[in-house]
Amino acid sequence: MYRVTVRNGWNGAEHTIHSENLNDTKLLTAKITRDIDAIDSFQFSISPESPYYNDFKGMTTFVKVTIPKRNQVLFEGRVLPTTDSMATSGEFNKEITCEGLLSFLHDSVQDYYALANNDLKSFLQHMIDVHNRQVDTFKKIKLGQVTVTSPSDNVYKSIDDSKTTYETIQDKLISKYGGEIKIRHEADSLYLDYMPEIGKQSTQDIRLASNLLSIKRAIDPSNMYSAIKPLGARAETPSGGEVNNDISQPRLTIETVNAGSPFLVSQKLVNQIGYVVHPEVWDDVKVASILKSKGQTMLDNQRLIKEQFQVSAVDLSLLTGKTVDAFESGNYHRTINPLMGIDESLRIVGQSLDLCNPLSSTLSIGDKLLSQEDYELAIKRQNAVEIQGMKAQVEIQSRKVTALTTELATTTATLTKLQTEYDKLIANIGDADLKAIAAKLAELERLTESAIANLGEIATAVTTLAAAQKLQENINASQVKTNNELDQRIKLLEEGGENSGK
Repeated sequence: MYRVTVRNGWNGAEHTIHSENLNDTKLLTAKITRDIDAIDSFQFSISPESPYYNDFKGMTTFVKVTIPKRNQVLFEGRVLPTTDSMATSGEFNKEITCEGLLSFLHDSVQDYYALANNDLKSFLQHMIDVHNRQVDTFKKIKLGQVTVTSPSDNVYKSIDDSKTTYETIQDKLISKYGGEIKIRHEADSLYLDYMPEIGKQSTQDIRLASNLLSIKRAIDPSNMYSAIKPLGARAETPSGGEVNNDISQPRLTIETVNAGSPFLVSQKLVNQIGYVVHPEVWDDVKVASILKSKGQTMLDNQRLIKEQFQVSAVDLSLLTGKTVDAFESGNYHRTINPLMGIDESLRIVGQSLDLCNPLSSTLSIGDKLLSQEDYELAIKRQNAVEIQGMKAQVEIQSRKVTALTTELATTTATLTKLQTEYDKLIANIGDADLKAIAAKLAELERLTESAIANLGEIATAVTTLAAAQKLQENINASQVKTNNELDQRIKLLEEGGENSGK
């Protein structure tokens, strides 16, 4: 279902090194890693039998992964410097790592820049222009969709000249205003999109008893805080005063409008996690009352509790006849698992795709930020599911114990009956049969004239004794078997009791 092609040079001829056809060329291993907050990567190993084994050159060889039946590109990027190895067995191996086209933004360095009153799109366009002046023609980028905005676009923005374009975008835009960036390879050029979220609502559900193989939920409240210290713009240097770049100017705080305290505190959260202070900076705020309002809103609505799911699921779009959307990093999928109390639209924030073994591919779903109320609700829902599971387990164990107890009572009654029959048999043998034999022997000594008749009676008595002994042996064997079964049932009962208490 996957095809991997390689070309030397941006416009070089493409050669297939992994085919979707069953009997064609295959890579030994191949895995794509995609994340909404990082550059995509592709790692694979290739056999020395491949005619292209020695054709990989760092930074100038390009690799593309596609699904031909959907005409979809899963990955495109360049090869990083490769390493070869030979094991002691004489086996050769080549591991190759590729990075996505977004890595082109690491190939340029920004110039110093400082300007006021420019919006985010103009600011990003400036960075792209600087990038395009430094790189190869095929690495030049056009600005695509830019829909991220700032609360106030007419603020002072600056760039230093010590970071790459990628690092500058992360530092000056994404870390401050949020959003995501993505490179699109269109027929005429590369395009950079900058949007709050890059993705859509998928038509494919991830559902228990359908395509969901496994799911694990993790909730991380480690970034919670109970107090916030709002910080505004830095104080301006007095006109005519000297500027010392080694001494940072103090920032605006809220003491003047908050009873002399620079902190805003949530007593409810203090009671839960103690005093944990978080500083937050608003560079464009110069009024203390506005700064306090922003800080209070952030404290009340903080969403720093992360909830994430690690999911293994079958991508139904790969199956013949299915028309649902594929799993794609950034997209939302309705995820349903009633046993874990999950039924909501969750986003794929990371994806590990194994081309050689698609069923081992995994998704990182969620990583959404929960409010305190969301967190408490999630904990209650999870506890409710666990309680229901414990109740079901206790009920099953209770039924098992009841059944075993009934069976034990039946077995005990059977043993009691067998013991009674055994005792009765022994009594009969001792009191009747042996005495009969002794009487016959005495009669044989006294009455020789009736020897034939007496011998006949002895033969009958001996036969009766042999039958009784045989019966006793059978009873003994039956009792041993019954005792063993009883021991086994008691052991199972004890194990059942121990497990139910765990």
